[in-house]
Amino acid sequence: MQEYEGLAEKFKAIGHPVRVAILNLLCTCNCSKLTVKSIYDTLKLDQPSTSRHLTIMRKSGLLTRIQDGADTFYCLCSDDPHAGCIARCFEK
Repeated sequence: MQEYEGLAEKFKAIGHPVRVAILNLLCTCNCSKLTVKSIYDTLKLDQPSTSRHLTIMRKSGLLTRIQDGADTFYCLCSDDPHAGCIARCFEK
């Protein structure tokens, strides 16, 4: 059962409709990363709750945060094998 613990943590991290929407956006945007502002503007969310949801997914290992000057970007974590598996769920 231990081999499934990591995957179960990822599923817990996306266990909210807003997080599923964020993950869908990141997986289908045709770009490698998105700013926090573009995420909350596109999904019509407020910045604090968007940041809270992004933090949950980052701490689970699904997302990576990239700081570039004043901009904060998020992308799928390329080092996590489960992230790629979950991302394929959003392929059309």
